[in-house]
Amino acid sequence: MKQKTYNFEIIEELKAIVDVVINTEDYKNAKSVLIQLYNPRVDFDEEQAVELLSQNCSKAIVTGMTMACIAEEKYDLAKDTISISFSFFEKTSLSVFEYDLEYVSMFEAGRDFNKNLDLLMDVKCAQIFYVTNYTSLNSFTHEVRHKKLPIFGAKAGRNIRILNEAHIYGKKVYKNAAIAVVFQSKDLSIFMKNNLGWQEIGAEMVITKVDGDKIASEIDGKPATEVYSKYLSVQPDKYFVQNVSEFPMVLHRGSQRVARVPMAYRDNGAIVFNSEVQQGAHFRLAYAIPARLLAISAKAAATLENFKPEGVFLYECGNRHRFLRQQYKEELDLFKEVSSELSFTIGYGEIFSTPNCACDDLNGAIVVVGLSENAQGEDVFIVNDDAESDLLEQQIRLDQGQSEIPLVDRVLAFLDSTSKELDSINKELGHIAYTDQLTQVYNRWELEKKLDEAIMLGKQGKKYALLFFDIDHFKNVNDTYGHDMGDVVLKGLVNIVRENLKDGHVFGRWGGEEFLYLLPDVDEKQAVEYGEFLRNKISEACFVMIRHVTVSIGVTVYNSSDDVNSFVKRADEALYFAKENGRNQVAIK
Repeated sequence: MKQKTYNFEIIEELKAIVDVVINTEDYKNAKSVLIQLYNPRVDFDEEQAVELLSQNCSKAIVTGMTMACIAEEKYDLAKDTISISFSFFEKTSLSVFEYDLEYVSMFEAGRDFNKNLDLLMDVKCAQIFYVTNYTSLNSFTHEVRHKKLPIFGAKAGRNIRILNEAHIYGKKVYKNAAIAVVFQSKDLSIFMKNNLGWQEIGAEMVITKVDGDKIASEIDGKPATEVYSKYLSVQPDKYFVQNVSEFPMVLHRGSQRVARVPMAYRDNGAIVFNSEVQQGAHFRLAYAIPARLLAISAKAAATLENFKPEGVFLYECGNRHRFLRQQYKEELDLFKEVSSELSFTIGYGEIFSTPNCACDDLNGAIVVVGLSENAQGEDVFIVNDDAESDLLEQQIRLDQGQSEIPLVDRVLAFLDSTSKELDSINKELGHIAYTDQLTQVYNRWELEKKLDEAIMLGKQGKKYALLFFDIDHFKNVNDTYGHDMGDVVLKGLVNIVRENLKDGHVFGRWGGEEFLYLLPDVDEKQAVEYGEFLRNKISEACFVMIRHVTVSIGVTVYNSSDDVNSFVKRADEALYFAKENGRNQVAIK
């Protein structure tokens, strides 16, 4: 694989570049060629350019997009040059699938893409560009998630001041489409990493109501914009996006930290995002220090260099460009030292999905992709490992020691250090406050808080079931073997349940030998089946001295008239029925 990147401003210059490229040995001998056309300008004839490339580069697949620019006017990209990158593959085949979303839904496009992947040999990875105002990419990628396919790319953007129409490029110029390029090879190795760097601060909040998949209507039961009014004194007005963009919301999805940057607001206080948001998602506001972002990227560039890429693709968020201002070029240069011919674009969202981390759209990050046709190379997938390390902090201090530190950076550093101390203290106090001392699971106070949250989400249509546990004949255990052995039984039961605890499930000690398990997204049948599963696990376990312990479980499902008291009471009544009818069973009410 080889890569060559050019910059130009007008069609005549593009013609000259194409004439040079198609007469090179790299082009002539290539098995396949990928073209990436990245356009920050608004005075450029995109259709003429795409037609020129399609007619003259017959063995190449044309892709690309308009670039996002939400930076201050001083750092506007509207007059920057257009870049075009040619990747020449010797051993890799490329297949392209273009979906015009004027005629098919994102879900239908994803379903068709999944079927087409089944027909291809040696599928290695895929690049996706998309542009749409109506939906997120999630409904597309969800259809292929089971394939654990590495996917990278970006959502096309536009200039926030000029408000040009965002486009992606394929066989033609699209304003509402998704284009996927599939890389097929037994010899292709891939490096993928995403850098975020924003640090969370303040209280954890919950998205309690959504409208579609890109709009958060309510946060903690209040209009979503009130979050920024409360913490930043930013009111929803024509500068709302500019005033809040440096403080994105950061969510946790498994091991991945995902940022969400507001792009607009509505009169009812809802916040519109470029990427998917989910009801029930927990998040905190976040901020960043430029020196940390650059230090993280320096570390990423060093890791990329060790991979020895033959080609490099970078996909950056427009909000990151806005935040870094002129320093965005410093970040770009870090990677150019590894590969001077890399391709680079700025979008409204960057796509990052690896075999073990299906995250799809990101915000605020930079996604780094390296490719090599070295058959001996190993794939490298790194989810944002940008948590602070001693080495990273030392590098930041070393860089700052070369000159006077700007006041803003010093204020941010003070905020950073203070927030870390407060966060550590709050976590320690929080653990004490919400954890049962004996079993180290949620205590009753925290369970009530989680149930309140579930009731709020339930009124928005989310389904929940509640399982109420009670250890059978537990008084006999205490009377016969003593309270110390009773504590051993309690902790043993908790360990069994915790081993089977899934993401989104809530489990804790209600009091004594009673436990609650909150189960999301299930109906009555599924809730009972899960209760039976846990009952059997506990019944089959062997406890020290006591040997055999059983539990009775009461099950109920949430209904729209419930509050916390009625929800728990109904589960308790089901538990009473199970105990009165022989114990060691599951009953539902």
